[in-house]
Amino acid sequence: MLPAIDKRKFIRHNFPVRAAINYIAGHSEGETHKGFIANKSLSGLCIFTFDPLYIGENINLKRNHYVPFQKAEVKWIKEVNKQWYAVGLSGKN
Repeated sequence: MLPAIDKRKFIRHNFPVRAAINYIAGHSEGETHKGFIANKSLSGLCIFTFDPLYIGENINLKRNHYVPFQKAEVKWIKEVNKQWYAVGLSGKN
């Protein structure tokens, strides 16, 4: 069996520890939510969060030295279990 081809533009870098990130989602009327960064690249990141987000939703990331952008768009979401969601974000500036 051939290995899967990775179509990502930039290499993902996993985090050995879960770095916290705070964000404001478009649907939350300014309320700050918390998540943890699973991995990142130059173009985006994957976070784990308790709060469901929506594909196409724009979010504002609170200043964080791990992330090179402050605005992002939700590209995909996966329910990990009844409490956690994995969310793929594409950075915007």
